[in-house]
Amino acid sequence: MQSIGDFTDLPRSWGRALGAVHIREIVGVIAGFCAEHRALEAHAALLLAIVSAPVPDAAAVAAMRWRMAQALIDHCNREDRLIYDRLLSSGDAIATDIAWRYRQEHGTLGPSFANYIAAWPVGRITREWARFRAETEALLAGLADRIEREEQVLYAHVERVMARRRSAA
Repeated sequence: MQSIGDFTDLPRSWGRALGAVHIREIVGVIAGFCAEHRALEAHAALLLAIVSAPVPDAAAVAAMRWRMAQALIDHCNREDRLIYDRLLSSGDAIATDIAWRYRQEHGTLGPSFANYIAAWPVGRITREWARFRAETEALLAGLADRIEREEQVLYAHVERVMARRRSAA
């Protein structure tokens, strides 16, 4: 199995892991999503460092937001297919309810980030640096909260559902 942390495309083993319900591979899938979370957190930390400067660096902001947007979109698409779809079709009422609620929020992450980028063109960033900083900090705090909840709540249900399927097989 290739390293889940090195995403260029989905490894075939992801599909087998979720279809055949191999606990070790499921843990690997979750570890892969957690690795993506760490990468998003690293992007967020870099963006926060950029916006903490007293003088705007619009070019650095633009580059970092682009990298972060791409990572977020890629992560959300993979998570939607490999986590949410599986939990929603699991037949487990609790996991289905949690997956449904999280998926509803999940669907707003990409558009919220896109709206943030659209609302803050370079000229406005430069003119309203303090306000941009505050909005960036708020957006990234929300993302950090979302990551924590996914790892603490959502992924626990993935593991529980998959373990139950494994024991039933």
